[in-house]
Amino acid sequence: MSSPPSHPGFDIASLENSTRSERGFGDIEAGLASISNAKTLGYGKLSDLLSYLGSKNPLPAPITKKDAVWLLDNVAFRGPDGAWQAEFVAAVFDSQPSAKVVDAVGDISRLVGLAKGSKDEKTIERRIIPFLMDIRPGRQVKVEFNGATELKLGPGGRNGISSDIKKLPDVPSGSVVRSTAAVPAGAEGLLEMKTVFAEPDGWAVISDIDDTIKITQTSDPIGILRSTFVSEPTPVAGMPALYNYLQSLVTPSAPFFYLSASPYNLYPFLREFMDSHFPHGELILRDSSWMTIPGLLSNLTLGTEDYKVDRMTKVHGWLPKRKMILIGDSTQKDPESYGKICKTFPGWVKLILIRKVTDIAAVGTQTKNEPQRFEKAFEGVPRDMWFVFEEPTECQPMLERVAHLHSPQPPHLNPSAFGAGKLMARGLQLRNSYRTFFTIPAHLSRHSIAGPLTGSRSLMASPIPAKRQRSPKDVPYYLIYWPGLPGRGEHIRLVLEEAGAEYTDTAHLDGGIDEVLAHIDGKGPDNGINPPILAPPILKHGDLLINQTPNILLYLGKRLGLVPDPEDNPDGLYRVNELALTMLDGLSNEPHDCHHPIATGLYYEDQKEESKRKAEDYVKTRLPKFLSYFEKVLSSKASGDGPWLYAGMLTYADIVLFQCVDGVKFMFPKATKKLEREGKHSKVFALHEAVKERPRIKAYLESSRRQQYSNGIYRYYKELDFEG
Repeated sequence: MSSPPSHPGFDIASLENSTRSERGFGDIEAGLASISNAKTLGYGKLSDLLSYLGSKNPLPAPITKKDAVWLLDNVAFRGPDGAWQAEFVAAVFDSQPSAKVVDAVGDISRLVGLAKGSKDEKTIERRIIPFLMDIRPGRQVKVEFNGATELKLGPGGRNGISSDIKKLPDVPSGSVVRSTAAVPAGAEGLLEMKTVFAEPDGWAVISDIDDTIKITQTSDPIGILRSTFVSEPTPVAGMPALYNYLQSLVTPSAPFFYLSASPYNLYPFLREFMDSHFPHGELILRDSSWMTIPGLLSNLTLGTEDYKVDRMTKVHGWLPKRKMILIGDSTQKDPESYGKICKTFPGWVKLILIRKVTDIAAVGTQTKNEPQRFEKAFEGVPRDMWFVFEEPTECQPMLERVAHLHSPQPPHLNPSAFGAGKLMARGLQLRNSYRTFFTIPAHLSRHSIAGPLTGSRSLMASPIPAKRQRSPKDVPYYLIYWPGLPGRGEHIRLVLEEAGAEYTDTAHLDGGIDEVLAHIDGKGPDNGINPPILAPPILKHGDLLINQTPNILLYLGKRLGLVPDPEDNPDGLYRVNELALTMLDGLSNEPHDCHHPIATGLYYEDQKEESKRKAEDYVKTRLPKFLSYFEKVLSSKASGDGPWLYAGMLTYADIVLFQCVDGVKFMFPKATKKLEREGKHSKVFALHEAVKERPRIKAYLESSRRQQYSNGIYRYYKELDFEG
């Protein structure tokens, strides 16, 4: 396809300068002058001088109880030698601001037009503090990676930030590993981080944040101040659903990079926003204005093109073989940045999506959205590689098309474990979201999409069954469950995997979500034999259609040889079922209630305080009670020989206990580590390891079929991670 003609007369830089002048950026920045810079603290002449050396500082200072430490989530990649490595970024500063918070709050409150004494001033005070903290240069942060490997980060430079490339132990691709800062009591901050492990091949996404997925109003200084310090952060309508759908196309393990011109001061604010609405990913922020609030306005409006090109060049160095999707908006220089990187690294970028922002009243907005602006920005880039949209639904067919063009096999439709799980908590919301969002507008039907697939074949993925294994039965099993999270269906998957049974899992099928919803809506087949289904998990086996996890396990246990032989022990089935019911009550249902103690239809954030009380009581009283009970069972004569719960043989109850213990270890790592150290439940934890090492279970856990914990039963929230 031929390139569009050049448009030398279009000058986006002049438009940006006009916007700054017209909207009074300079006056607003001058009005913030009373907010003084955060200054480095005096450590003596030698320490002050050495801090200029950054990571080469030979005398790094340790973290103290008065420090605040931030660890930033990251993505691990394969180095030239094939070993895992990742860039670890840490920031250290004084936990108490030295500038006058009251003056800073007053400046912001006055500029955004709040009445004196407004309740919103409390919000301003909370969000403004990171801009007023004194930075701590020369600090070295010790981090425990995955609870075992010690990493030394830093020492930090003059801006208090350290950036280190660290080699990491070998873990399965797609894993999410936690690291914790080893700090003295009293130190504060973001002391935990996540590392996502991404193989060289596959898909990846780079996305802008401000006015692409979060309403920031970057063309208006007052809008920036209000959206940053006063208003509840708001996602751009339709973008969370789009990103969750995008993740389903490129698989949940594909890394997301959120590239913003915002300064690092906003990391906690943006991290919380992203985790609430979008797939998890690495936040890449700007470190040039760690000091001031006036710097925030400059950061978001000046020099963004060079900064973003530099950051994307670094990502290319990490993952040069990944197929990249770039998403931005028209308010700043995203088109120019993306066009430049696309031409710098031919073949790396497969699709560029630009949101045309029309809901901001600023000089040049209309001109910034003119076709010639985009044609100039993407000069030399094939026309079918970039797309400008206003409504997120317009992007769906473009994403489907590029996913089919560049995938070795059709992608699976799996709602994101980070976003769709929240919709699953509200069945009606889930149905409405999927059924309305995934409807392609008439003017963008498949037949209207330009490109080699037009008119040749459907762009929707054909069903790809989950891995099937030989079974002693003639009829394969069919598991119907939500995609994107292990949930209650995981007990059933593990039993089927251990038995080597042939089965299909709708969680790995395109359109699997529709099958789940059909049963919930009462649209499943009515053959006069099976009653209607209330909720998943659902098992179909021949003409049989049943639900309820313990009911399905009871059925499978007998068929798959995971209960005692009924001829030798006719009541053994019920004893195994008794154990499974107990562990599902105390180690599955009760952990779920820790993050949803009031109502399953409410978000976690709507019941956070109640969740804290519930979780603290659970780890102190209920969790030890149930583990002690199963320790007693394992010590009883009925347990028999070996590590198993009943009759000296592996039963489905052992597999259920494995999954329950595995889930609570993820959800309450502090409490479970303490319980392991105490040694009072050694047989329970030994059983967990014994099941984990069984050949078929081990192979399954290391495969892509094992879905990551996220927004299902077992969720990790730092504020619920009590030690007990």
